[in-house]
Amino acid sequence: MENVNATKAGLVHVLNRTGDTIILKSSKEIFRFSFLYHTQKESVLMDLGSKEAKIPLHHFEVGRYTVVAYREDAVYPISLNRIEVILKPENAIADLEEDILRASLSEDEQRKRNIKPRVKKERDTRLANVNSRPDRSKIEAEEREKRERIKRESEERAKKERALAEANKERLAREKADREKAQIEANRRAIKERALAEARQKEERERALAEAEKRKAEEAAIAEREKKNTVKDIDKKEVKYNISDIDNGGLDKQSREEYRKENLRPNGKKYDEALEEEKKNKQ
Repeated sequence: MENVNATKAGLVHVLNRTGDTIILKSSKEIFRFSFLYHTQKESVLMDLGSKEAKIPLHHFEVGRYTVVAYREDAVYPISLNRIEVILKPENAIADLEEDILRASLSEDEQRKRNIKPRVKKERDTRLANVNSRPDRSKIEAEEREKRERIKRESEERAKKERALAEANKERLAREKADREKAQIEANRRAIKERALAEARQKEERERALAEAEKRKAEEAAIAEREKKNTVKDIDKKEVKYNISDIDNGGLDKQSREEYRKENLRPNGKKYDEALEEEKKNKQ
């Protein structure tokens, strides 16, 4: 929509020949302008410092906008209603402010503002028909292809992620199985080693018991031999006494010497041995 006051003030706004760019021409310097997005309730403010501004429309979706130009004398709002989609040109600049400055300023002015010039590519310089409009079916086909491509890429990513998840799951399962197998083997070795240790201990106990029994038997045999060597059985002759008649001739009398030969002294020694000891002691 044309702003009559802006036109009277020397601010002209028109479309270029291809209909994809708004051109603002002013008799005075436009030091700033802004864009108000009606649907999003957002605005973009940028400095210009030029009498001419070129605004590429592919940055704006279908909808209503307000472009406000700031000059020293006044502020001039201009309404904009996008009703058709404009294709994004090849090698387009993504940033709106950079795109406007490169399109509006001369190369010298760009260098002054530290804007590096872009490498120019050969392109078709033939002018398009002013009344030409983009093919709606072509735009829809391109949008549909874009959506399908995004969908395919998303499906591919999801497929890869599922494959990675399955591979990771299998890896974890294998690692768990290996750990369990290793634990089983360790338990089996521990049980075997414990059984061997118990068998060795049992064998050592039995050997020690057998040696103790053997020593006990040997000690008993030695004690028995010593006893036999020390004490000898002496046959005793039975003597009957009849004290009613001593001299009746029916009593077997035994002399002192015979008694001592056949009997032991109270200390368990023979009378002959005792006599010999007495003689030795007297000497």
